[in-house]
Amino acid sequence: MANWIRRVGAMFGGRPAVPVLAVRGKPASPRARTAPVSAPAADDCLTDSSIFSESVLPDAPLPLFEWLLGVGPTFDAPLLPAETRLLAQLDSVLGADASRAELLPRAPAVIPQLMNSLRDESQSAQALAARVAKDPHLVAEVIRLANGTLTRGREPVSDLPQAIARLGTQGLRRAIAKVVLKPIFDAQPDSLSGRAAPRLWLHSEAKAAECMRLAGAAGLDPFEGYLAGLMHNIGWTAALRALDRANGGAQPQFSRAFVQAFEPKREMFFALLVMPWQLTASLTALAVELLDGGLASATSLLGQALCEADRSASLSMLGAGDLLESMHPAPLRS
Repeated sequence: MANWIRRVGAMFGGRPAVPVLAVRGKPASPRARTAPVSAPAADDCLTDSSIFSESVLPDAPLPLFEWLLGVGPTFDAPLLPAETRLLAQLDSVLGADASRAELLPRAPAVIPQLMNSLRDESQSAQALAARVAKDPHLVAEVIRLANGTLTRGREPVSDLPQAIARLGTQGLRRAIAKVVLKPIFDAQPDSLSGRAAPRLWLHSEAKAAECMRLAGAAGLDPFEGYLAGLMHNIGWTAALRALDRANGGAQPQFSRAFVQAFEPKREMFFALLVMPWQLTASLTALAVELLDGGLASATSLLGQALCEADRSASLSMLGAGDLLESMHPAPLRS
């Protein structure tokens, strides 16, 4: 862990400050929520200054890639012939609807139906409970989450009504979303996607919590921010599965040039998979935005919230939590 901290800490030295999303304590004005913001530089997340102040967070694609996959360190060299072939095969999968769908076979049948119901704030806890009660696995998971670390010290719950009373409607919606999405990240343990899956899920949970907070502070639907953060790493999962299925398989070590070329492709996987699901207007617009220019170039408030949440979660996973905490203004932490 100390090695990760040294590597992440080194990112702060000898480079200009990067302006990224940092929510102030006041809500967004109606005009600020709808007015377009200027396009950011390629590696920045810029924001409407009436809502956001500047903070300093570095990019961390290389160490995050190494940490997630348990490979590395990446080496500084031009693309190897094998890496060029892998990237070409990724492009082939990106260009074929059927090939992309095979990477997440369960998702199209599960996610749109359930998520569309979860984002309906008019649904009562009773209606959500009726949906959960139809699936014994969901019941068990919701009870487990209700007995999780945040409720430690309280009497354990043993049935669904008690779990719902403890979690509340919003907590139940988030719990169901986690239960439904988590299996999509699972993979064979001897594959790249399998090695990355446990850490990728931890990263997703951290990103979802931060994106929910930032979205709410910006005047957006917090649950929509939560979904964006929880689902964003679907792009990682799909891209890694495509590498696993490539002819000749993936290699044990990668060049930095490959990681840099891989990053926009995983964003494209997320965008192309999520767009047909039509979950919400904002999530679909976010997918289109990421397809056009990637997360770093996002100009929507949801895209900017996801941009900082992604960086914040990455630094936290890499062991830079204390360093990150010292760099954020106090209002950012709940």
